[in-house]
Amino acid sequence: MAISRMQKVSLVFPKAQLDTILQFLQAQQGVQVRDLEELPDWQVALGNQEVQSLAGQADLGSLQTYHQELELAIQKLSAHQPKQGMLASMRQAKPELDLASLEDFGQNGQGQAILEKVQGQLRRLQELEDQIDKTRAKVSALEKWQSLTTTPKALKGFSHLRALIGTVPNSEDDSDYRGIQADPALQLEKVFHSETEHGLIVFTANRDLDLPTYLADAYAFKVFDYDKDILPSEQLAIWTEQKEADLQEKEVILAYLQEAKPDLEDLQRQLDYSLSLQARQESKAKLASTENLTALEGWMEADQVERLKVGIQSKFGQAVYLSAQDVDETDWDNVPIKLKNNKFVEPFETVTEMYALPKYYEKDPTPILAPLYFVFFGMMVADIGYGVVVFLATWAALKFLHLDKGMTRFMKFFNLLGISTTLWGLIYGSFFGFELPVKLISTTTDVMTILVMSVAFGFITLLIGLFLGGQQKLKMKDYASAYNDGFAWCMILLGVLLLVLGMFIPGFAILKTIGSWLAIINAVGIVVVSVISSKSLAGLGSGLYNLYNASGYVGDLVSFTRLMALGLSGASIGSAFNLIVTLIPPMPRIVVGTVLFIILHLVNLFLSLLSGYVHGARLIFVELFGKFYEGGGKAFQPLKPAETYVNIKKETHLEEK
Repeated sequence: MAISRMQKVSLVFPKAQLDTILQFLQAQQGVQVRDLEELPDWQVALGNQEVQSLAGQADLGSLQTYHQELELAIQKLSAHQPKQGMLASMRQAKPELDLASLEDFGQNGQGQAILEKVQGQLRRLQELEDQIDKTRAKVSALEKWQSLTTTPKALKGFSHLRALIGTVPNSEDDSDYRGIQADPALQLEKVFHSETEHGLIVFTANRDLDLPTYLADAYAFKVFDYDKDILPSEQLAIWTEQKEADLQEKEVILAYLQEAKPDLEDLQRQLDYSLSLQARQESKAKLASTENLTALEGWMEADQVERLKVGIQSKFGQAVYLSAQDVDETDWDNVPIKLKNNKFVEPFETVTEMYALPKYYEKDPTPILAPLYFVFFGMMVADIGYGVVVFLATWAALKFLHLDKGMTRFMKFFNLLGISTTLWGLIYGSFFGFELPVKLISTTTDVMTILVMSVAFGFITLLIGLFLGGQQKLKMKDYASAYNDGFAWCMILLGVLLLVLGMFIPGFAILKTIGSWLAIINAVGIVVVSVISSKSLAGLGSGLYNLYNASGYVGDLVSFTRLMALGLSGASIGSAFNLIVTLIPPMPRIVVGTVLFIILHLVNLFLSLLSGYVHGARLIFVELFGKFYEGGGKAFQPLKPAETYVNIKKETHLEEK
């Protein structure tokens, strides 16, 4: 249970085999490629030949454009698929392939052909929708004229009369229509009327009259804009027929899109293939190459190096030179971090990662924080019913749903916390806010006991943090700080503990003497070591200031009273909710009371889990990590395939040559 031991692996191989080597390493999923521009020694290793860049920016740019096209097609095609419920979608496992099968699929052109097909269908669908909307708008504007028996073009052919087709407003007093009716120079034929306008054919025998201007100025007449040779009713029939044809074609395309799940899955495979290809292309920018040779350096877990050597020997023979080196101190800040813990500790890595991964020279704090967080969280939620609900819900999710790796670990995390909550519920005798007759500690009568227990957990956490801090400083050969900031304070705090026990436990007065001397000797020791390490009396000030930190440790212990406060508040709120339910009359209590009971306790459960999660992390980060843990490591990110839509089997066997 620690940080996985890393080694540097170096490969030199013929430039012609670059793509094959990178694909092989990607299938292994075990090597994080380093940027050789940051390692000038490779210039010498390659014989001082001219080093060429392998970064293909144009290729990367075209790949990124291609990804955008694939993602857009997937997004639009997914929108047309039958909707699945959230649980149904989570129960559906992603397809599983090996990288070779994914590469074969991506390279045979099938995915590209499907993309072009889907893009064509989507474009045509958009064209049809635009065309249908335009046709509907034109039909809507022309429908009111469907009873018209002539056209504006036909009226222009009259020899003795002048005529216009158009509309006048239908206002509250209808003054324009009545005025045009009463005009002696005009004759009317009414075509239609609506709430907003009258459709008219206006005739005049006065050939000197500027009819359009006269009608517009006098009666707000608006000329009917229609330039077809056929009647509106005939044009409406043509447009309606065209709209129906477009609708039928649209239905055909929609039917294809709704049944195109196989094509959607192929597009998703194509995207994962292309993303995997991009990862290999990006890694090329980190390599160094001469005219004939290419060099690669990376990080790899030490226990996987031999498997890589055997695999390369099997596949490439003597064409590839591989060497592995242990990490030295100069590389400690650059080594990527991969935590390796057992199945009970691993879920708590989420807490460590939320703060920061350790540096390579540090210890993984997860095995230390796991039992502490387990205890703290359970003590702050502390209810049998809540614990069982959390345990069963997370167990069901792990059992019946297909979750990604991150969500799986998160569910395992809360599954363990459900056990902790249940155990502390048994200790407190709390079940959905009800106090059970059998319990070890009562939240109503044993408040001081819970307070002392909370401070005791804080004291233990403080000692662990200080001791680990001392150990870390010893490892870094900072002996003065190891004593002053770590081991000395462990002794002082233990001395204070013995002093208190000696004062309050009859017959153990000797503990009072031992504790006093233990605290005094180490307090003096801090001052002496500070003076010696600074080689002047200036160290006296820093030593005394260090002793002033005692007030800070008191504050740390006070912080742990939240273990008591949150546990009692959750129990009190649950009890209050139960009281509210009992106030409902007996008959409606069966239905209304049950529903209200569930809703109220779900709210309390959510708030309790949130409080336990946040405050548990706060106690770990400040009161524990603040004493010894620096962090700042970078996560191990090996060259691996994209797994957005498919799961790639990691190669565990070696291919025969």
